[in-house]
Amino acid sequence: MDPVGTTLQASLGALRLEGRLVFVGNAGGSQLTIDTWPALQANQSILGIFMGSQLEKPDAHLTISRMLELAARGQIKVIVDRMFPLAAAAEAHAYSEENDILGRVVIIPPQA
Repeated sequence: MDPVGTTLQASLGALRLEGRLVFVGNAGGSQLTIDTWPALQANQSILGIFMGSQLEKPDAHLTISRMLELAARGQIKVIVDRMFPLAAAAEAHAYSEENDILGRVVIIPPQA
């Protein structure tokens, strides 16, 4: 998933063959220019979602409000499969690419 936009080309380069990139914004703020030929050759796909129109849907505000209330009460639980230190980021990525995980794989930055 790429919310930055200006990193689209690098994000596509990080995908495996037949991977899918979900493009959800342009937080980078600049003109977006990408070469789609490598993605085509790798049978990759790009799915764009514009959140502005999603927020116009009738139940969107109600759903967001409910989720924020649950989060504030500590009732939303994120399942973490495994945690890795930043120094083991390559191992974390390899582990997540096994497609046999149950929950999130978290990379922990070093303490300052």
